[in-house]
Amino acid sequence: MTAPPTGPVNAVVLDYGNVLYTWDPVAAVAGYVPLDAWDEFATDGGFLAWNERLDLGQPFEQVLSDYARTHPDRPDWTEILSLYRERFPSSLTGPVPGMAALLNDLLEAGVPLYGLTNFDAEPFEQARLLVPQLERFTGIVVSGREHLAKPDAAIFELLLQRYGLQARSTLFVDDSAPNIRAAGDLGLRTHHFTGAGRLRAELVELGLLPAPRQR
Repeated sequence: MTAPPTGPVNAVVLDYGNVLYTWDPVAAVAGYVPLDAWDEFATDGGFLAWNERLDLGQPFEQVLSDYARTHPDRPDWTEILSLYRERFPSSLTGPVPGMAALLNDLLEAGVPLYGLTNFDAEPFEQARLLVPQLERFTGIVVSGREHLAKPDAAIFELLLQRYGLQARSTLFVDDSAPNIRAAGDLGLRTHHFTGAGRLRAELVELGLLPAPRQR
């Protein structure tokens, strides 16, 4: 069993959805689609699998056409997918608590920050405005632009190569266990995100943020 990497960390890579800003897809159709209809669409209609095609940069019109052809007996599912896309901004329901302050502290400390997100390229241009600190990130890799998506090793390798990062000295933060495993397999330091508090504690332990003054 390979030992986890050790040594100093000099860069932090952060996911967007449910790390910096909350993504709750049902919120996009709340009040328009009954909950039981959404649950059926999401589970039996394979919403997440089809959404992955958008994350890979496939045109929405093509995805919608393919979806309608795959589910000819469920035009209601096609309508839900279309409505979700139309109302996508409503699926971004608010900042993840504590993360704005944490980003500000990291930027003030001079820590180089990067983004690595599975996101449809066009909607991301609106979503990035919800986290103004992103304008001060050193770089951001968006899956829809690259036609690669986590947990594919290729998108991690692209990030490292593009920005000259060393895996062993880069901390990757994500809420997805498969993405964390993929990053760890490539030698990155990882933090499986569950909240700003635990992340802040690890960043202090890594020496990227100062320890609070004792009272």
